[in-house]
Amino acid sequence: MVSYAELKRSEKRSIETALDMKGGYLLDFSNRTIEEHFEDEFGIEFYSTAYARNGNSKAIRLRSILEGFTGAKAAVILKNLWEVRQTLPNYGEPKDPETETIVSQTYFKVVSRLEGDQPEIDHEIFSSFDESKSLHSLIQSIERDIRADKPDAAVDRLHLFCIKKFRHLLDIRQIENAKSEPLNSLVGKYKKALEAEAELTEMSLLFIRYSISVFEKFNEVRNNHSLAHDNILLPPQEARFIFDAVSAVLRFIKSIDKDFDAKLVSEQN
Repeated sequence: MVSYAELKRSEKRSIETALDMKGGYLLDFSNRTIEEHFEDEFGIEFYSTAYARNGNSKAIRLRSILEGFTGAKAAVILKNLWEVRQTLPNYGEPKDPETETIVSQTYFKVVSRLEGDQPEIDHEIFSSFDESKSLHSLIQSIERDIRADKPDAAVDRLHLFCIKKFRHLLDIRQIENAKSEPLNSLVGKYKKALEAEAELTEMSLLFIRYSISVFEKFNEVRNNHSLAHDNILLPPQEARFIFDAVSAVLRFIKSIDKDFDAKLVSEQN
């Protein structure tokens, strides 16, 4: 774990670029709203003279605040400011999703350095498989919750991602699927498609069969223990275990489906 003061200049620039600190500003905060936000969220007196050693702008004061805390505390502030950023026009619904993804990944790479050994997300698993803004926003929200160490909040969004993912896997195979079908049913159809393609080992097929029961249980978790409804949320440790278990299945499926994608592209050409 490092402190904010120990970050490389390039790392600090990535933070300041994401938070629009050029010219001394900080996102769209006014003097009043920045003061209220830091008092309400962190108990910090933003306009204390202690934070005006190098100047009085909002950007300068934020730098002083971050440099005065441990890496973990600075990371909490930065994750909170990212959440504010996502509520603003052109951020939550970016005009350039590809650039926004790079900004997000760079930003949270620095945040992870400040946190030390904290939960990470496998970007390969959660890469986009279509160009829709809704999928991009969904992936971003999963990333935010995991990086904020809130797996209980990420469970509902992970379930929706799985629904979209398996429908996509069936659609590219031209296999009929209905919007009303539960997740485990979609996975069952996908398993049958893999068996018909006859290109997997018996062990791989066994793992896919096992995953059907995992996703069936995941339906119950999503309906009864996530933010999808007015539920009692899972303890963070259990939510993280479920998140990791489902992610492991998605990682495996992504690896075995590469050959089908390559075959599909070859046939189309």
